[in-house]
Amino acid sequence: MADLTVTVDDVRDLATKLRQVATEFEHSEDIASDYAEDVSHDDLAHELEQFAENWRVHRNKLMEGLQSFVEKAQQAADGYDGLERELVNALEGGS
Repeated sequence: MADLTVTVDDVRDLATKLRQVATEFEHSEDIASDYAEDVSHDDLAHELEQFAENWRVHRNKLMEGLQSFVEKAQQAADGYDGLERELVNALEGGS
């Protein structure tokens, strides 16, 4: 059975990359709404507007989830760093 090795730097890197993904989602354009304005068929324009609204809602939920995961990854990395410092201090006889 293989061992899983994850370093604190890996966790920090994950947080950074997830923050970048969340930022991309946040700054992405709602092009479906723009296309709806250009479509002459009323039913298709309505469907595009519905899609755009649903995507906006789901994108916001995804961004919230990503941001929560970023925070948890940062907290985990900080916690491991703090624990490592405490262990080093204890082994070296420090306070």
